[in-house]
Amino acid sequence: MKRCYSILILSLALMPLTGMARTIADFFASEPGNIFPLLTRTHRLDMVDYYNSGQMVAIANNLTGESKLIELEDNYLKVQTSPSRMVEMLMRMAGKDTVITVIETVMTPVPDSRLSQWNKHWQRFTSDRLFAMPGIDDFIVKKMPQELRADLQDAMIFPLIKLTFKGEKHDLIEATHGLEQFLAPSEYKRFAGHLKPSLNYRFNGLKIKQIK
Repeated sequence: MKRCYSILILSLALMPLTGMARTIADFFASEPGNIFPLLTRTHRLDMVDYYNSGQMVAIANNLTGESKLIELEDNYLKVQTSPSRMVEMLMRMAGKDTVITVIETVMTPVPDSRLSQWNKHWQRFTSDRLFAMPGIDDFIVKKMPQELRADLQDAMIFPLIKLTFKGEKHDLIEATHGLEQFLAPSEYKRFAGHLKPSLNYRFNGLKIKQIK
């Protein structure tokens, strides 16, 4: 009875989501299914309720798999929606606008991410000018010989780039490539000395810009 009452109170607190959402948990609960198709609103409310009570409980999702809320703060959360997929969400302000930045990472088995940004009504910002997803070429230093660069591009047909939030306030984004995991050790050794280990980005309003 006590648990049902707790869920009811949380549900009531999250009802005025369109204009009154104040924490990332509110947006997690209100997401319409584009990011969390396997998790119903009830699933998500349960996950938040368990986490806030000090328990990290795996919830059975709509594909009979398990999902788990890994980390939850007022403006940030990380949830493992399946063994092969992780989602991070950051709520931030861009001027007077509330923006939810979402990083979805899948294991292919090498991690590969995509980033999207949404307003408080879960309408997506679609302009390519806001963030340019890095490719393998962005990790190459200028001194890399042209022939070696061509070999790398042939070896890495599909760019597998992992994104994650960094910093105490999760206000930076780090991009790393998966070449060491994707290539054989002897092959990776040919390229390693010509590659940056990571790229870093910071927020500038709605835009996400690389830190040079």
